[in-house]
Amino acid sequence: MIIKMTHVSRRKLSPKILKQIINSFLLVLVKTRKKEEMAKFLDALLSKTEKIMLAKRIAIVYLLSEKVEQKAIAETLGVTEFTVSRLKLWYETKGEGYKVAIKELRKQKYLENIKILALKLAANLVKNIRFSFG
Repeated sequence: MIIKMTHVSRRKLSPKILKQIINSFLLVLVKTRKKEEMAKFLDALLSKTEKIMLAKRIAIVYLLSEKVEQKAIAETLGVTEFTVSRLKLWYETKGEGYKVAIKELRKQKYLENIKILALKLAANLVKNIRFSFG
């Protein structure tokens, strides 16, 4: 199995410069208020694959927080169960940032349809397991 990692230059930045550029990145994220502006910014910054990967991470963690079964999450979002398990561990150990996103998603009901779809899928998976043991 080949795992592709994000490339980071081996040349180290000074802590001061690193802090400044990270803070400038965070400033852009905070100050970009309009959805259309953020979409343009992310289009310039990230590849289509990177945007999909990040969106799936948020959706996975949201569904985990809604107590949806991991197998149903994997099936619904087209990821492996290993990916869901890895994000569950990450969420449980470093989830403060995700909690901010989840709170906003719940308030806006953005992922409610995906949750319903995943719950229906989970119910079908349970039915299929019962029939195979029946």
